[in-house]
Order: sequence, then structure tokens, then C-alpha cells
Amino acid sequence: MKRIFGLNILLLLFGYVHAQTGLTLQGTVKDASGKPLPFASVFLNQTTMGARTTEEGTFVIPNVPPGRYEVIASYLGYEPLMQPVNLEGNRTMAIVLQQKPGALKELVVRPDKDREYYLRQFKDIFIGQGAFAKNCKLLNPDIVDFEFNPQSGELKAKADDFLEIANASLGYNIRFLLIHFQYSPRTGYSMYYGNPLFEPMKPRNRSQQKRWEKNREKAYHGSTVHFYRSLVAGNLKNEGFTIRKLMRRERERNSVINAPADSAMGIIPNKRLFSNSVSYLSRQELPADSVFRKDSTDFVLHFSEHLYVVYGKEKEERLYLEKQQRGNDKPGVQVSLMKLLEPEVRLDRNGNLEAPMNVIFEQYWAWEKLAEMLPLDYRL
Repeated sequence: MKRIFGLNILLLLFGYVHAQTGLTLQGTVKDASGKPLPFASVFLNQTTMGARTTEEGTFVIPNVPPGRYEVIASYLGYEPLMQPVNLEGNRTMAIVLQQKPGALKELVVRPDKDREYYLRQFKDIFIGQGAFAKNCKLLNPDIVDFEFNPQSGELKAKADDFLEIANASLGYNIRFLLIHFQYSPRTGYSMYYGNPLFEPMKPRNRSQQKRWEKNREKAYHGSTVHFYRSLVAGNLKNEGFTIRKLMRRERERNSVINAPADSAMGIIPNKRLFSNSVSYLSRQELPADSVFRKDSTDFVLHFSEHLYVVYGKEKEERLYLEKQQRGNDKPGVQVSLMKLLEPEVRLDRNGNLEAPMNVIFEQYWAWEKLAEMLPLDYRL
């Protein structure tokens, strides 16, 4: 079966520094007529930094480290706004939200006998199926609307308000503004992205806090963010990563696929009985500077074909092996495939992608979902 693709929603943000060096982001949120919108949400995408507006529509987010951010503003019945900002000093923003078309129309609820089935699929793809996902709960599933296309077999989902998720494995309450979700069971392709705000849970005791810290460290190690930061810092191998080139070629009826000219490429056995492609993996490790470069302000990912990424400091999760129909195998190193949909994808000095929709993953990184996600101001 074709493996699931996943799109990470790791947007460009700068990491944590001490609060006393932080800046203040403040402003107002109003509608198009100038009316203040009280209790609107304003936050920095995929961080723990956010606020709600007062009755006068004002907000203040203190102690923000300098850097680039995606500012998200949301209010029920209005189109959410996402605005990139580069904070080098205190800043005041005047945010205007537009009302959604048809927001005041009467909602007609129709029963759907397949809703529970769609909801299970949604949670498997959105939250995940790993060990951490078992303690990660979607608290308001009723706000999720589904659209199923019987011709293509594709499932789409949307929500008009924040999804509320309690991740008891990592110790975060997450408010997730879902922008896009689609899943095709026939091909195994899935994609979702949106804007999460993380709120640390209060531990019952010191033991629970230590368990959260241990789980967060485990979630970080081997993750895409760990990989990007290691790449930028120039310590990829020391952090446990190796990269190689993988070429995938489609089979043609009644034809023989010749191996690439590079004699260092070897065929990877494909366990799918009726696979229509052949993969060739280079035996030579790639240097980090062959897949990214530094320009005047940021970094740029640039590589063709697929990047074969191995994280050797952790083993595969047993549940992952079972999902891959490899339940009898011993856990090995974590292997992920990465492909760029554009010739170049920019990332900042903290290793955060400017256009995460232009990167797709297969294998282990595609397996890791919201249950393993950390705020981008997380540090070991």
C-alpha cells in the first residue's frame, strides 16, 4: 500500500530567549466597519504566546523574542487573518477581520450515518496513531464538518472554530485553527495544515512534570524541527542524522528500467507486490551543504529527487511497524523521505520553513502527527 504523505505545519518562527529581552506586540482587532471585536484570539503561530482582546478590541502579547513570526487573528464568524511580521522592536498592529460569506445564514444540520467512520479517519490522520496519540484527545469533535467524494474516495474536513485538543502525553492544551484537511484512502495520501496555539498544562505533581519533559524530549529528537535546526547549526551528523539521495522511477509496461549512471546507487527492495515504481538509493552520504545554502538573511533548501533521512539515535516505534505491516520485524533506525515541491524552499536561522506546504514527507516523518508536535519556542 502506498505510504501516507504528511505535510508539516511548522511555519517560520523564532525560538525562545529569556523573557527580560522580549518585546511587546500589541494592537486592536476590529471588523470592516471599525467595530471592536472583543475576546478575539491573537497569537503567534505554533508557539505558547498569545492573547484575547478586551471588550475594546485591544490585545497585548508581552515578552516576545525578536524574530520573524506569523501573527494569527481569529473571531467566530470571521475569516481568520495570518500576517507575517519581523519583530526587531515593540510593535503595534491594527488588525481588520472580514466577515465570512453566509456567516449569518441559518445552519441546517443533516444526520450522516458515516460520520463516526469519517471522524475516526480524521483523528487517525490529524492526531496520529502512535503511543502519544493514545493520550491526545479531540475535545470538540462536533464542530468538524466532513465532505466525502464517492468518485475519488477523498475525504475533506473543515471547522469554523478552533479545535480543542488535550495532549496529556506532552502536557499541552492546543487550540488548532484548521485551514485544510484532505485524505485519500485509495492512495494513502494525506495533507493537513493550520495554526496551533499551545498552552502548557499545570502538572498535578513534580513526577508528572518530569514525565512531560521526558516525553517532550523524545518527541523533539528525530523530528523535522530537530533536523532543520541541526542542518542550520552545521551539526547534522553529531545530532544523529545522515542524508542520502534517493531516485524513484516509474515502471513501464514491457520495459526494463536500467540503473542510473551513478554506480553508487543500489535498488531498494519494494515490499509492495504490484508496485509501479523502482527506488534507487545512493550508498554515499551527502554533505549538508549539498542540500542547503545560506544567503544574506536566511537559508535555502535545494535538492532534486528525494532526500533519504536516517535518524540513528532512536528506534522505530512498535506501533509504526505494525501499521507498516512489519509487525514481526525488529525496530530499526528511523527512516524518512523528504521531497521539495519547488526548486527551493526557504527556512530561517531557527530552522523554520517559510512555505511548509512545499515539502512532503513519507515514512517516519509522515507517521508523526499532532500528538508529537511541540511549540516552536520549545528548547531542550
